[in-house]
Amino acid sequence: MKNLAYYNGRIEEASKMMIPAEDRAFYFGDGVYDVTTVHNGKCFAMQDHITRFYGNCKKLRIDLGMTIQELEKICLDLVSKLDPDVKEAILYFQASRGSAPRNHAFPKDAKANLFFTLKETQIKPIGQKVSAVTVEDLRFELCDIKTLNLLYNVLAQQEAVEKGCYEAILHRGDRVTEGSHSGVSILKNGIFQTPPLDRFILPSVTRKHYIELCTELGIRVLEQPFTLQEMMEADEVIIMSSTAVCNVCEKIDGQKVGGKAPELVEAICKAYQEKIAKETGVN
Repeated sequence: MKNLAYYNGRIEEASKMMIPAEDRAFYFGDGVYDVTTVHNGKCFAMQDHITRFYGNCKKLRIDLGMTIQELEKICLDLVSKLDPDVKEAILYFQASRGSAPRNHAFPKDAKANLFFTLKETQIKPIGQKVSAVTVEDLRFELCDIKTLNLLYNVLAQQEAVEKGCYEAILHRGDRVTEGSHSGVSILKNGIFQTPPLDRFILPSVTRKHYIELCTELGIRVLEQPFTLQEMMEADEVIIMSSTAVCNVCEKIDGQKVGGKAPELVEAICKAYQEKIAKETGVN
């Protein structure tokens, strides 16, 4: 199969999967999720994503009733069921607090619901040039947990789409936080600068990889907030996510940005491509 779904042990085509109406994911967005890519039947950065997912469940007091190793086995078993001709896919997984009649308080003795989708796709090329708009960040202050509560992200992304842009870059006052569905970092004077890990941004796996790769390349890393003006004046603005590891922003709010350190971006992109190839065997 090319499009699979898993729900509490049941596996079938994604379009045929049925989920109980009283799953708390529907009522409250009461759960967490994660996403990674699959290349040639191998998951990229699986340990990073599984560890974050498991940790986020603990933060929200959702008991998966299984170990990280058991969770990883479910992922790998599902991936093994992909048709052999599938070259690239996206693996999405989420856990909700369980199924119960609607009530804000935690249901007693409810078991977590585990849901996966695995869909064939074409992963976006590294180094694409994109445009963005800036939008005030009005999300609640639990942005460090990858929860299912993404309504404001949806609204911000829709604003970007309606303006013909790829991404909405969020900011709290003058401080840039992250994108509606990605992280945002800058290059300035040969330094890779990325927002620090706090309650305003997700501890992005891709961000983690950037820090590691930049360190290996001898590029100084600065984990420090930057302002809207600093972003607009940066040598390069990089928008990154697990499914699009490096997009280079060339226009924000209609103004040209970046384009001053293409060789540095190219070096980072090349290092990232090599990392993916080494782990998954993709050419």
